[in-house]
Amino acid sequence: MTTYDILEEPWIETVSLAGSPVRLGLLGLLEQAPALSALTDPSPLVRCGIYRLLIAFVMDAFWLEGLTEVEGLFESGLFDRETLRRYVEGVGRSRFDLFDAERPFLQSGPAEGIDDPAPGPVARLFQNLPSGTFATHFFHAREDGHAFSPAVCVRGLAAVAPFMTAGGAGFSPSVNGMPPWYVLVRGLTLFETIVLNCAPLDLWEEAEPTPPAWRRDESVVPKQERACTSPLEAFTWQPRRIRLSPGEGGTCTYSGESSPVLVREAVFAHGFKSTGGWFDPHVAYRYRDEGTSPLRPREDRQLWRDTGPLLLLRQKDFQGTGAKVRYQRPYVVQQREALGRADLLDRDSPLSVDTYGLRTDGKMKIFEWQTETLSLPAEVFYDPRAPVQLQEAVEVAQRVEYHVKRAAKMLYPREGGGNSSAFERLITRIQQAYWDVLRGEFTNRLLPRLAAQDPNDLSAPESLRASWADAVRATAHASFDRHADSLDADGAALRRLVEARRYLAMTTTPRKPAATEEIPKKED
Repeated sequence: MTTYDILEEPWIETVSLAGSPVRLGLLGLLEQAPALSALTDPSPLVRCGIYRLLIAFVMDAFWLEGLTEVEGLFESGLFDRETLRRYVEGVGRSRFDLFDAERPFLQSGPAEGIDDPAPGPVARLFQNLPSGTFATHFFHAREDGHAFSPAVCVRGLAAVAPFMTAGGAGFSPSVNGMPPWYVLVRGLTLFETIVLNCAPLDLWEEAEPTPPAWRRDESVVPKQERACTSPLEAFTWQPRRIRLSPGEGGTCTYSGESSPVLVREAVFAHGFKSTGGWFDPHVAYRYRDEGTSPLRPREDRQLWRDTGPLLLLRQKDFQGTGAKVRYQRPYVVQQREALGRADLLDRDSPLSVDTYGLRTDGKMKIFEWQTETLSLPAEVFYDPRAPVQLQEAVEVAQRVEYHVKRAAKMLYPREGGGNSSAFERLITRIQQAYWDVLRGEFTNRLLPRLAAQDPNDLSAPESLRASWADAVRATAHASFDRHADSLDADGAALRRLVEARRYLAMTTTPRKPAATEEIPKKED
């Protein structure tokens, strides 16, 4: 019988603190975590999925009930080998076998009363490999030509819980619905990264948190609606009934490596359906009158513009857009601040997080995956004034962008009346140039000045606000002029250009926004 022990078999790609690549099994990785730097899989979806799988394993194995337990594990500096081994034996080693006949790892074995469909191409395991009706979009290859090694299959399974999207024929997305931005706090070692992203189980006030997939006894029931109340379940959520079919070996079409066993087919059937209401410790949330939603990747919105919601803001800190919008940063970022204030971390070290996202249409279309690192100086991260100051700065820039777009519309005869797409390419180029320059201003000018603020200088916030407004205004005019000057210069066009510049000058005069002023909506 074919077996693949994910605890011992080397399937996770990492890098040591010295920069050398290392491939390890789950137990070996945790035991060597203090000497490792990070995961290095080329797919950001897989990296995020493996991180969350490791976090769930550690939270369950060390039973991190409260913040005290998280602090104690962090201070210990390692994952105790005997604790890990006892946990594995208590769960049962067979549940960590990728091809176990009854409970294959992160899959669903045959179950009484459940008729699974016939196996199909294994390509469906990876979001970045087109399959079905999307087989020829950008990737001209047959889906039934793929054959994956067991190591590749485990990586693909790890990405299912955070990134599975909705599909046709009633297939449900994962526990967070349309994939949000996942935020993982970075530590100096892989050990620190894992522990810093663990969340105390008592946050969810469950006497007996729902266990992770490998410790759950009941089968995945197709289309069963479930209310998720445990991170252990959420990090290993099963929106599909999946069962891999091992076959003859050869060369893996994903990794290019030789393997004695290859998987060419797998069952993909309906799995759990989340009833909603889950709040993820790695996700930031937006609160509005009409409801709460996670922050998700959006087209043409650079991630740095959401630095406030992702790294600083709490619901009580800031209410933008006429006091109608509030934000809550991820719990793990808040926990990182608490650990720093408790002197468990170097207070002078900057906050650094890795973000992972998958932009979709909310259904079956996948546009792009995204990953980016965000950082904040320690002085900004711990400054109680910084959340409001930083968010106000971004909203000032957003307001000015609205006027830049209106000025560009004025360059078209009748201000683009009757043609909603008039000058769209020009407008897009101006907007892109505007935000590209402002990113540099934000990183190299605003954040250093925030970090250098004297807490005893009551005039510092107003001075910083004025300086930023000047930078935004100059950037808006420069971006507009650079592209508008390339247009035809007949008399009528020149008159429109003069009027557009006059409008832009009037509307971008630096000023502090009124508390109830609406920021024009253009994205969501």
